[in-house]
Amino acid sequence: MDIVHLLPESVANQIAAGEVVQRPASVVKELVENSVDAGATKISVILKDAGRSIIQVIDNGKGMSPKDCEMAFARHATSKISQATDLFAIATFGFRGEALASIASVAQVEMRSRQEGAEYGTQFSIAASVPQGSEAAAMPVGTNISVRDLFYNIPARRKFLKSETTELRNITQEFIRVALAHPEIEFHLSNNGKDLYNLPASILRKRIVSIFGKNIDSKLLGVKCDTGLITIEGFICTPNHAKKSHGEQFFFTNGRFMKHPVFHKAVVEAYGGLLSGEAIPSYFLYFTVNPGTIDVNIHPTKTEIKFQHEADCFTLIMASIKEVLGKFNIVDSIDFDHDGDLGYTQPSPEKIDSYSPGIRVNQGYNPFSKYSGTSGGHRPSSIEPAYGDFNDKPSYKSDTKGWEQLFEGLKDEGSLNEPTLNLETSPIESSKPVQWAKCQGKYIIASTNMGLAIIDKRAAHIRVLYDNYLIAISRNTCSSQSILFPEVIELNSEDTLLLTELTPELEKIGFKLTAVGESEFSIEGIPAELSGSNSVEAVNKILDNYKNGNENLSNERNKSRIALAMAQTAATKENDPLSDTECESLVYNLLNCEQSIYTPDGKKIIALLNDSDLATILN
Repeated sequence: MDIVHLLPESVANQIAAGEVVQRPASVVKELVENSVDAGATKISVILKDAGRSIIQVIDNGKGMSPKDCEMAFARHATSKISQATDLFAIATFGFRGEALASIASVAQVEMRSRQEGAEYGTQFSIAASVPQGSEAAAMPVGTNISVRDLFYNIPARRKFLKSETTELRNITQEFIRVALAHPEIEFHLSNNGKDLYNLPASILRKRIVSIFGKNIDSKLLGVKCDTGLITIEGFICTPNHAKKSHGEQFFFTNGRFMKHPVFHKAVVEAYGGLLSGEAIPSYFLYFTVNPGTIDVNIHPTKTEIKFQHEADCFTLIMASIKEVLGKFNIVDSIDFDHDGDLGYTQPSPEKIDSYSPGIRVNQGYNPFSKYSGTSGGHRPSSIEPAYGDFNDKPSYKSDTKGWEQLFEGLKDEGSLNEPTLNLETSPIESSKPVQWAKCQGKYIIASTNMGLAIIDKRAAHIRVLYDNYLIAISRNTCSSQSILFPEVIELNSEDTLLLTELTPELEKIGFKLTAVGESEFSIEGIPAELSGSNSVEAVNKILDNYKNGNENLSNERNKSRIALAMAQTAATKENDPLSDTECESLVYNLLNCEQSIYTPDGKKIIALLNDSDLATILN
């Protein structure tokens, strides 16, 4: 008996939809990109319930004929390519011909479209891949498509959708990507009748400011590099604008948004030691290349692109950014009197693999850091933290006894409590007391029988504060401190949505926030534990840590992220002076912590240099 058979078209479309339509944001992306391909100069996205109920996209593009309206929902039907060779020179978005068919298989769709010169438009309806009818309709030139009740026929998929705020954030991310790729197009986005974005057609810089707020304007540095291999244009941001979460990193190739970890590494390396900690630079970079040298057909969502000359592009991206940072006196300048010409000559095909433009890198050296091979001795941002979740313990072996002997001589009788030591996490053994402990810049240096114990002052304070804050948050015992002169924080639309969602939970731990505009909040109170700290910095750090977690604030892991953000805000700065008594107090408070060797995000707090280490350094 034969057992192999063809799947029904509706089932095949639902399988394809699993790749193309993952959530409402996927629908918005596909429909808006179709509008761009149609030559629209104005595109509006109207949502209800963050796309769960309705996703409507209206454009003034060239429209479609009655037959086109019906054919557009057939699988692999497209107007973008006609033969296999076209796949090697793709210059449009929706070339696969799967998007509309996939969307129509999991939703109820109505399309209305009219071409220039046609007396009437066409209204075509389809649901679960089954056509519902077609008729003439009066309408302006362009296309108006409505997607209702997404996943209505697949309840299992629908129940896995996230909260309305989360889905709306995902939609805004896709919307922003297309809006940044095409500043010459007017864009609108609304949800439940409330406008989220009204972006008039403009130049790129104004489009960036319209999306991310006026504060970013002064941080933008123009990038322009034109070679025979790749043209690089756009903006990077000054190092002081870098954040600890992703969100302002954008690559576009031939007008298409893409993710490219290798090129991201090129950008980060160009900043060298200018970035603090794990900060991520903001950038908006646009690449123009020969379509025949890239492949955009390697991923269903078309957000990944393979470059034929990736290594050369990597070098040119890094060089062009170093040039900009040098011109603005952010790093040492080499010779930038060539007006954007990096001296690159496209190599011949037979020699392209061996080409490597030279770049001089000013590397720093720090004898106390195992990362001294990087610029400025900073830990490279490409290195992952020692462990992921804030409450996890690092993986290492300890064959030592503890800290009670190492720091035995530090106790100030009558002023400090006897510490409760965690012997299992102690990496050092000593049989003689500490002779002294002094604060030297960012480190507390203590002399021991085994050599010098070096404690990162700020990291130690973060660990101490984190443990205290986490207990207070978990027990809901945080009190609030009113701010005499409330501070105002301005956010982009995505962060505004996020802070609106977080406000009830943040108020439980002592924050008092009031919306004073579409994208501004007045901070009128903060947790008493943060008294004297920068309230705007605290809120920004909480948003950054939450975006890295992307979970509900009541989740235990996110309580840890909130505690860490508060600790990072309130902790002593690297160059803040400490008295001898404060040094000793901080050391003993650190020893009272259950985990005293690493910060909550995996950075080492204590290192030991024995006599052998010192001899190696000094010789």
